[in-house]
Amino acid sequence: MTKTAASARSGHSGRDAWANKLELELVLVHSVPHELVNRVLKEVAEAVTETGQPAEELFGPAEEYAAVVATERVDARHRSALDFEGRTPATHFRQGMVAGGIAVLVMAVMGTFSGEELSGASALLLALSTSVFVAVGFAVFPALRAAGRTRTAWLYGAGAGVITAAGICLAAFPAIRHAHSFPFPPFAAAGCGVLLGALGLAIPARVVNRWFSPFEGHRLDDEQWLRRLGKLLYGRHGLPLRTAQQHVAEAREHLAATGRGAQQELGQVEIYAMNLTDGPGRDVQRLRHHFLGTLSAMAVFAVLFTLTLMDSDSGGTASWVHAVLFVCSSASAVALFRKMRAR
Repeated sequence: MTKTAASARSGHSGRDAWANKLELELVLVHSVPHELVNRVLKEVAEAVTETGQPAEELFGPAEEYAAVVATERVDARHRSALDFEGRTPATHFRQGMVAGGIAVLVMAVMGTFSGEELSGASALLLALSTSVFVAVGFAVFPALRAAGRTRTAWLYGAGAGVITAAGICLAAFPAIRHAHSFPFPPFAAAGCGVLLGALGLAIPARVVNRWFSPFEGHRLDDEQWLRRLGKLLYGRHGLPLRTAQQHVAEAREHLAATGRGAQQELGQVEIYAMNLTDGPGRDVQRLRHHFLGTLSAMAVFAVLFTLTLMDSDSGGTASWVHAVLFVCSSASAVALFRKMRAR
């Protein structure tokens, strides 16, 4: 009796682990609507109860079944709004604001215990400029790219870089650095991080999508349709620029041969772009993007670690933090590289 109960508990925990993994894949990787996620989980639970077999034997690995559900059971209009990472502009913005808020919070805590004294003006300038840079880099830039507005994304990125550089330069001026006109302790900068995260969670997803994709689903003339196709292929779906231009040229030639309008002949541009990029190549593109991002993080942490070692006045804590982050990003890069090779 004890063995039977133990095996039942073991099987139940195995099913729970598989279902939890499936739910995470559906929500985080494929951005499947919550109503469909709940329906799929209920179907899986009923099938496991009726057959008495493990979920993995019935449906296969959770990652593969999640990909099947996302491809076959999600409305094409919803799937066409997802980029090659499986996220909408709103998802990028909201998750980026929360992640950026955490990053600013961590930097504020490290600054508080670094032992370096700053005037209120310097601390305020650094907190505001860093928050702008983090908000754009973590949230606005990827959201605009996922909306297919790559040029606008780079303009925002350049503007954030200029603002951040200006804030750092002003904060370093002796007149501002040694001023004591008003108190602004370093840990107060943590409020900027909390504010970023709160904004990301408070703004509804539909409002964010309307900000970044104001023309999504609208009727376009032929030239607007073709320009939008190129932007979606290059920005949202991550195709190389030359490949995206080739697809646009082929669509232009097809329309010239048929003499019909783009919307009438090829349908909604977001769905057409998705159909061109659907397939195994999307997963490869996502892995490549994550790999390049991890390599960039490695380079940043390596530079920071080198600078802290060269600075005789810096404390030992910062250098160790940078070293640990470099090692973690290196391990992540190796894991992603192995996945890419396996493909």
